[in-house]
Amino acid sequence: MYRIATFDDSANIAVLSAQVWLHNYATEGINTAISDYVLREFTSQNIAKKLSADDYKYIVSERDGNLIGLISLDFSSICPITKTTAPELDRLYIQEPFTGQGLGSQLLKVAIKECKNLGYERVWLTVNHKNTRARAFYNRHGFEEIGETYFVLNEEQHLNYVLSKSIV
Repeated sequence: MYRIATFDDSANIAVLSAQVWLHNYATEGINTAISDYVLREFTSQNIAKKLSADDYKYIVSERDGNLIGLISLDFSSICPITKTTAPELDRLYIQEPFTGQGLGSQLLKVAIKECKNLGYERVWLTVNHKNTRARAFYNRHGFEEIGETYFVLNEEQHLNYVLSKSIV
C-alpha cells in the first residue's frame, strides 16, 4: 500500500530513515560525525516540520500496518547543476528485508506521477558515488547523470552524482 504520509507517521519515518541511512553510509562503522548527523537529522520533530511544509511531501509504503519504505519530495529545491527549482527526490529508502521486491520502483512511479500532476516536467536527485546499487536502479528508471555535487559531513566532502529525468 502506498499513501501520503501524515503526522502520525513522523516517528516511524525518522526511525526507518535512520536505519536505512546507517545501513548504506556507515559501512565502516559509527563515528561521532555519523552519530551527530543521524541524531540531529532523523527526528520526529524534523519529519513533522517537513510534513507541515507546503513544499515537502512523503509517500510511504506499508505492509501489514508497518512502514517498510518511503520517498520524499522537496518541491522548493534548487538543482545544483541546472540552478533551477524542480522537485528533488530527496530520499528513497526501503528497509533492507524488503529490497528487491519492486517497492522502490513503485514508490518512484507514484512520486513521478505526483510531480506530473502538479505540472512539473523534470525531477532530480543526488546519489553517493559509491552506492552502485542505487545508481543502477536510477539508471534503469531513465535517470541520467548531469553533474556532481558534495554531501558535507563534519567538514568531509563526499562525492555525489546529480541525476535528472524528464517526466513529460
